[in-house]
Amino acid sequence: MDMFNMVTDKTMQSDSALEYMCPYCGAINDFQLETVRDMYHEQHESCGCCNKVLSLTAADGIGGRINLIVDSLDAELVIK
Repeated sequence: MDMFNMVTDKTMQSDSALEYMCPYCGAINDFQLETVRDMYHEQHESCGCCNKVLSLTAADGIGGRINLIVDSLDAELVIK
C-alpha cells in the first residue's frame, strides 16, 4: 500500500517538521526534516499510534516545495 503526501506549505530552504498520514491507521505524524541531509534518502520511522514501520523519502516538489513520499514497509525488510 503506497501513499503519496505532497506537503505544500513548507519550502526547501527551511528545516522543519512535516506532517504525514500513516497508511495503516490514518494517524497524523510529524517528520523532522533536515533538507541538506535528508533529501532523497529513505528514512524509517514508526507511526506514533500503531507502531508500524514506515518508509519516508523527501523529494523536490513544484515551486520549491517538498514532497514527502510515505510508503508502508514490511518490518522484516528493515535493516538495522
